[in-house]
Amino acid sequence: MLLLAKILVTFFTVSLLAQVAERMSPRHAGLLAGFPLGTAIALYFFGWEQGTDFAARSAVFALAGLTSAICFAYGYWQVVKRRAGLRWLPVAVLSGFACFFASSLILQFLPANRWVSLTVVIAAIFLFRTLFRDITETQINRSAPPANWLAALLSKKPNTLMFRANIAAGSILLITGLAAVIGPERAGLLAAFPVSFFPLLLILHVSYGTAVVSATIKHYPDGIGALVVYALAVSYLYPLLGLHWGTASSLLCSVAYLLVYGWLRARRQPA
Repeated sequence: MLLLAKILVTFFTVSLLAQVAERMSPRHAGLLAGFPLGTAIALYFFGWEQGTDFAARSAVFALAGLTSAICFAYGYWQVVKRRAGLRWLPVAVLSGFACFFASSLILQFLPANRWVSLTVVIAAIFLFRTLFRDITETQINRSAPPANWLAALLSKKPNTLMFRANIAAGSILLITGLAAVIGPERAGLLAAFPVSFFPLLLILHVSYGTAVVSATIKHYPDGIGALVVYALAVSYLYPLLGLHWGTASSLLCSVAYLLVYGWLRARRQPA
């Protein structure tokens, strides 16, 4: 039953957010992309199976582990900016995974201190924003015909939705299944894996090419902020409020961040 619950929760959450994003304005859909999907589900099931103290300690390392999520995007980008052909996609994926796990191996030696983790991830956000600064902005041309058979297959919404949901569900099953074996520190680092961003990169790469993927990666560090707020809130609220109320309150904190960030960004743009 627990295995089935993980699959259903992940599948329907991914499906719901994808459907809602399609019906919102581009600005609000972009904000929704920062919703703490994979990390929230992973930490919730950590608390359900291992207890809230385990999940709260994992959240401290998930906070630092978001640095690895950005490193994943950086590793992926290092390949696609040099090799535009679709045949290089597996190499880009391997590069992303290599950067994610290499940084996670280093971060596991951090002390279990939320302020140290917060400092690390904030420094990473500013560092990678600088590294991604010169990436050219590119708009998606949805009217263009599919470039290949795989793009044609993924252009159908049900196929895209199933692809994203299956990858997300498989990732959550693997991460939560390993939690009891590897402990809260490494489990927290794995919980930071970009469960929803990874399949999105694959879809964009296949459907629209490396320029669109690069432009998406450029803005990824900004979207990490909602995940930072969520992980920090969980580390405080799970021991105080318990699993369910702690999750609800942490999600509200994350949504509040997204709304404030979107409002501030809208005010900065010219009329």
